Amino acid sequence: MINTTDRFRAIIKLFFFFLLLVGSIIALYIRLLFTSKQRHQLTKFHARKKFCQRTNTIFGIQIITIGDPPPSGTYLYVSNHRSFYDPIAFLSQWVANPVSKAEVSRYPLIGWGARLTEVLMLHRNNRKERGLMKLKITENLYHGTSILLYPEGTTTDHPLTAQFQRGGFTAAVEAGRKIVPVAMEYAHAGLYWIDQPLFTQFVYQVTGPVGRRTIYMSIGNPLWDDDPNKLLIAVQDSINGQFDILRRSRHTQSMIGMQEKKRG
Repeated sequence: MINTTDRFRAIIKLFFFFLLLVGSIIALYIRLLFTSKQRHQLTKFHARKKFCQRTNTIFGIQIITIGDPPPSGTYLYVSNHRSFYDPIAFLSQWVANPVSKAEVSRYPLIGWGARLTEVLMLHRNNRKERGLMKLKITENLYHGTSILLYPEGTTTDHPLTAQFQRGGFTAAVEAGRKIVPVAMEYAHAGLYWIDQPLFTQFVYQVTGPVGRRTIYMSIGNPLWDDDPNKLLIAVQDSINGQFDILRRSRHTQSMIGMQEKKRG
């Protein structure tokens, strides 16, 4: 149950978030005026990374990352999907262009920032649009833009990954780019966004103890196969295997937190 104090704290954090968002958008427009067109996209992506890092600070989100970054290059990052906060957590650590549901483009101010930084918008219920998105992903990867994709299509609370959609894997093969498997976990299953209203989920996720505001992320080794179906299975297996690592890390952090609380 969310109390009045938590709601108030969340509203204050949301106020500062929107101040940051507006300031970041204006600053980016100014920066682009003095940046060559060839560097516009990279400038936007780095501005988005800085914005996501500052968002973590405002909301008090702690990111614990396990695994080494992949060698420099262009990749399709494929992740499981737990919460609305997943892309912010990932993009605060890595540079890639996310594929997002088209509804985000209509969010107040957030949609403005998403369009400005070239987020790829997908109309999920339109088969023709899904086909066009696969072509966009292929083109972006081929020309050197890394992509972040959630092939489950929606957030889930399954112990392991839900069924993956095949399109992104075909795009990676056609573009000749490796896939980096990414696993995301939260403090407990109550933080997975399944059927709660967005604001209620937001309040619960950005208030309360630090342990509840910790996100665990694992980066796997880049994978490749010229068969999209085999590549899909390999990536899904890798992510499922990383869950055990993240849950052990979560348990360790929880035990440390309990010991510190007892000493305090």
